[in-house]
Formats: sequence, C-alpha cells, structure tokens
Amino acid sequence: MPEEPENWWDATPDEDKQDDDDSPGPHNGGPPPPPPPPPGQDDTDSPEPIAIRGYQREGDQWVQKGKGEGDVTSKADSAERSDYDKQKIGATALFLLSFIFGDWWWDGSHGLGALINSIESITYMPGSLTGSYEFWTSQEGFNPLDAILITIAWMLWDISTLVFSLGFVLCWRGWSVNNKTEANRILNGKKSYKFLLYFSVALISMDILSYTVWSGLLGVIEWPFDFIEWHFWQGVAILAAIGLNPDNDLWGRFTSQSVKE
Repeated sequence: MPEEPENWWDATPDEDKQDDDDSPGPHNGGPPPPPPPPPGQDDTDSPEPIAIRGYQREGDQWVQKGKGEGDVTSKADSAERSDYDKQKIGATALFLLSFIFGDWWWDGSHGLGALINSIESITYMPGSLTGSYEFWTSQEGFNPLDAILITIAWMLWDISTLVFSLGFVLCWRGWSVNNKTEANRILNGKKSYKFLLYFSVALISMDILSYTVWSGLLGVIEWPFDFIEWHFWQGVAILAAIGLNPDNDLWGRFTSQSVKE
C-alpha cells in the first residue's frame, strides 16, 4: 500500500488514478452510479411550487389564466359567495317567509299544507275546470266569457303555491346540472326569474280581468286594496321572485348604501 503524503497537494496524478481505481464502479464490479438529474434540476428534493390565485404554472413560469379556465384556490376562497349568491339567498329567504307564514288558500293553509292543496288541485283537473265553467254560466248575469275568465284566474291561484315553490327550487338546482360555476348559478337564477315573472304577469292580469267581471270597469280602482287584503303573501312571493333577477344588483346597491350611511 503506498504511503499517503502529508498534504493533499503533494499527491501525484498516479495516486489519484489509483484512488479512482479502488472506488466502486461498473469497471471494478461495483454498482453503477445514479443517473444525472435532468437539465435545470439538481438531485435535491425541491419543494412543491406555491399556487398563485389567477395564475397557472407552465414550465418554469407562472402565466395568468383566461376567464374560461379553472382557478386554483383554497377551500376558503371557493367558499366565498358572490354578490348575486347573497342576493339570491335573500330572495329565497323572503319567499320562505311568505311560504311558511302566509295564507295561500284563504283558509289558514300555509307551508306544506298549502303545497299539498296546490298539488291536489292539479289532480282534479280538468274536471274541476269544467265544473267551474258550468257553474258560472248557470249564474244569472254571467256569460261564457265571464265564466272562462273567472275559472282561469282561480286555476292560477290554485297552482300558485306549487309554481313558486318549483321556481325557487330550480333557481338553486334543476335548470342546469352543473351548479358549481358562477355562470351556471346566475343562469339558474335568471331562468327562475323569467319563469316566475311570466307566471306572475299572467296571474295578476287574469285577476284584474276577473275582478272587472265582479265589479265592472270602474271597480278596478279598488282592485289594489282587495289584492293586498286577499293576496298579500303571494305579493311578497312575487317581490321575492323579482330579487332573483341577476341584472338588478340589489345586493350591491344595498351594501353601497350601507357604506355611505
């Protein structure tokens, strides 16, 4: 065994070569050395890159995401609700208030009881509609047109509990299967808004027309007062349906007004 020099700088090239020959390797029966790391990386364990909201990693760079691409956010960020979600929650709460406490059948029925009555009224059709028409045409002073107007108006009031309940259920789920994106949640709310708006217009229009049958054209002046007396809670539900319109930023107006005050 050759004598080691006192200092490393005194070692000769032959001794360095001898040391290399003694080290394990494929040429002397030892295991092969590990493969070199890929270019641009070292052999140490690098930490995972930190996700940046609104950006995605492409190679060694972070690029901003487009509007249609997903966003890497934490659970807390994804749980944040938009202004329209808060507006829709408020509108739904207003409807539930009228649904639970309102008298929808003029006999004290509200909530599930009124909903069951509304569903049962549909099962009785068209026999109930035919019976109503025959009854009113048999009354003195009512012609067939009067009977049709009264029958349609009463039919719309009978199914109103079911229609409004269905509209508010579909505003959260039903119109669009994917309800996770903000665009689809707005789409669901807008479709329910239009659905309930068209029904409300038909409901009020037929109620006014049937009212003229009872009171004449001049009697329509008293219609708003009678509507509030007999259909107050349905009126609250109509206002709640208007709150589903995403084009009216009611929540933004409310919050901005609160900030100003």
